[in-house]
This record gives sequence, structure tokens and C-alpha cells, in this order.
Amino acid sequence: MVKRKRIALNYRFSYEFSAGIVIYIQNVIKGFALLEDQYKPHLTIIYSKDSPINEVKEIGYPYIEYYKYQPLRKNFFTKVINKLSREFLRTNLFKRYSFPTECDILYPYFDSDETFYYRNRYYWKPDFQEMYYPQYIEQKEYDFVVQNMKKIASNQNYTLVFSSKDSYTDFEKFFGPYRNEVKTLRFISILPQIEKLNPDQVLRKYAINKRYFMVSNQFWPHKNHHLVLEAINNLKEEFKDFTVVFSGKQSSYRDREYFSKLQVYINNHNLKEFVRFIGFIPREEQLVIMKRSVAVIQPSLFEGWSTVIEDCKALNQFVLAGDLAVNQEQIKENCLFFKRHSVQDLTKNMRKLLTTTPTIVPKKYTDNIEQFKKDLVQVFTLDV
Repeated sequence: MVKRKRIALNYRFSYEFSAGIVIYIQNVIKGFALLEDQYKPHLTIIYSKDSPINEVKEIGYPYIEYYKYQPLRKNFFTKVINKLSREFLRTNLFKRYSFPTECDILYPYFDSDETFYYRNRYYWKPDFQEMYYPQYIEQKEYDFVVQNMKKIASNQNYTLVFSSKDSYTDFEKFFGPYRNEVKTLRFISILPQIEKLNPDQVLRKYAINKRYFMVSNQFWPHKNHHLVLEAINNLKEEFKDFTVVFSGKQSSYRDREYFSKLQVYINNHNLKEFVRFIGFIPREEQLVIMKRSVAVIQPSLFEGWSTVIEDCKALNQFVLAGDLAVNQEQIKENCLFFKRHSVQDLTKNMRKLLTTTPTIVPKKYTDNIEQFKKDLVQVFTLDV
């Protein structure tokens, strides 16, 4: 009988909080499902009332159980006692077991009273945008990231998983030399079935009736939507028959005025007929719209391993991406790069794609999937 490694996956997130994390965990589960049976771990999915848990159940993973997260109240007295006991006794005197205790790995691990008793810690850090753009986050969030990374870097018993070589390089730059174990898991997109959807019906549903580019990012300040609007403004007189479709949640806890400031620019420059905001939509419809676009624009000032780019690779769709090192690590073909701070460069590349239809070089995404399977086995030591 196979003795399966027991992995608890932290899936306590909603699409509203972070669609990227939700899709990341789902793709990890789908990756485990593709492994040979002897390597498949037993999974415990830790979810909250807002998690899209039915989407995990639809995957049909054979060795799985579900654990609903119930936040436990804590008071000032227990917080102080636990802080002291962790420092001097390396444990919490007041235990708060709202997480499953019987697992070999909790991933992604995060520090709290509820998880302190886990010894086998697998942290995940997709990128270090806080170090480059601290102005986009609160000081306490920045301080937490710095202190947490220093703690991880100093402990040889901790494992830190990155999504790209670029993030690993940043870790060395900001927090080296380090003593912890480092692993890289470049995630992929295992797409849902979109063939059942009628593309023309989807486009009619969202009133998309011109040729269009698509930007599919949450409305966070570092996502650089404003640069796209400036490029549209440069092109609106030359090309009357295009639009840019923006999908994603239209709010940000990092800048609650971000979306409204974009709207002000649109109104002041008469861009309404060239932009289409469709909000947060079902993933299958999002992928259909991406596939039908002239190209998908990824304008971010900073990214980890981009879910948007990975979706485009799986769809064999063309990408117009900012010149981030991680973007250039992630995609080599069916793409153009532009200087991420230059509206002139983005304008030039959009003009090129509006004038000449890009040629798509078909790529076998199955090769990416096979590599991901090998990486899962290595990262989570499933062959031991």
C-alpha cells in the first residue's frame, strides 16, 4: 500500500481577495491529479466561507478531504502569553487548533498562532514588489514582509518556494546570504473546458463589437493601467475601430481611488468609445475573450510569474508585455516587449498589431505541463 505524503493546501481565499492565488492553488491540485498514482499526495483543502470550494471538488482529485477554517477569537492576555512563550519556550501555551494538525506540509505556510506548531514550513513568495514599490503598500505591511523574509532566510529548517528565477534573484539581492532551503515552482495554467462556449455569444454578452486588446489584471496601482489609457489616447485619431477590454475587480485596498482616477482620465480625454470595463467575470468567459483579442496586454510595473501570460501561452495567444525580467523569463515567442514606463513604446507596439495581424507560432503546452509535474515531485519530495 502506498504511503502518501499528507499536504494541507491553504485555500482560504476568494476571487475578490486575489484571483491569482485561487487559480494558483487550483492549478497545483490539477497538477497533483496528473501525477502517477504512486506520487499523488493526500490533500487537505483548508477553505473559508468565501472560497470557491466547488471548483476544487469539480477537479475530482481522488485522495482529498476538506477542512473549513473557523477563525478563533483571541484576547490581549493570550496574545501576550503566546508571544512570550514562543520566544522562550518555542511553543504556544494557548493552542488554537483551527488548522488540521495531521499533515506533513502546510502550503503556503504563513505565521500565526494557529500555525506556529508546524515544523515543516513551506513558505511561498511569488515576488518582491514591496521592495521596489513600497509606496503602494502600508508601512506595517512592508515591515512585516521584511521581518518575515529575514526570519526565513536565517533558518535552515524552512523552505521558501519561488515562482520564478527572477524572484529568487531578488531574494538573494535583498535578504542574502541565506540559510534556508530554496525551491522554484514555475506554475502553469491547466485551462478549463472553454470549447463549450460560443465565442460570439460571449462577446455579445459584454457588448464587445470591435477588434480589441485585452488587459486582464486586478485594479491595483502597480498594474499600470494608466499607461494603456495614455496609449489609447495617442491612437484614437489614427484608429477608430478598436477598443481595449479591461477585466478584473474594480477596486483596490492599496488605493481606493485608483479606479476612479482612471475614469477621470477617460472622461477628460474622451476615451469612452475606446474602453470597455467588464469587471470580474467567470474564468471560462475571460479566457474566450482573451483568445479572440488582437493581443493581451500585460503592462504591470511588477509581476511574479504572471497567470495572464501563462494563460496566453496555454491558449497560443499573442502577448504585448512590459520589459520585466520575469516576463522575459516566462515567455519567449508569440510576444512583443515594450518599455514599461514608456507610453511611446507601448503606442508603437499597439499600432504595429493594429496594422499587421501578428503571426502565432503554435507551441505544445503539454511540454510545460510535463515539466510542472516533475517540479511538483521535486518541490514536495513526493518520490521519497
